[in-house]
Amino acid sequence: GPTGADGRRGPRTAVDLEAVVGGRAPRRARVADLSVVGCLVRIEAALARGAVLDVTLALPDGPLRVKARVAEASIDGDAPPGAPGFLAGLEFVALAAADETRLRALLEAETKRRRVAHTPPA
Repeated sequence: GPTGADGRRGPRTAVDLEAVVGGRAPRRARVADLSVVGCLVRIEAALARGAVLDVTLALPDGPLRVKARVAEASIDGDAPPGAPGFLAGLEFVALAAADETRLRALLEAETKRRRVAHTPPA
């Protein structure tokens, strides 16, 4: 399969999942892309780079709780009015083997489902 040109392990797959990003005031987020090493989320408030947060991903087979570090954070210049205005790249920290297995299964299913209609960006 294709591998990301940005040097991360594992290709990133476009998804649309709900997530809750923890901390003292948990915030709802949407996962825009996902890999076994991290994900990109859209969220309404900026996240501090380097922060380690509890993240709960709403997977089809039930919630997946992971710890993730904020690797990058930016304003989402393409966000439509009323949509969450920030993007954050999260890197999973100490992902359990069972959780990684669940992520891989989801990513494989998504990739198969999209292969027919989806062409990767140039």
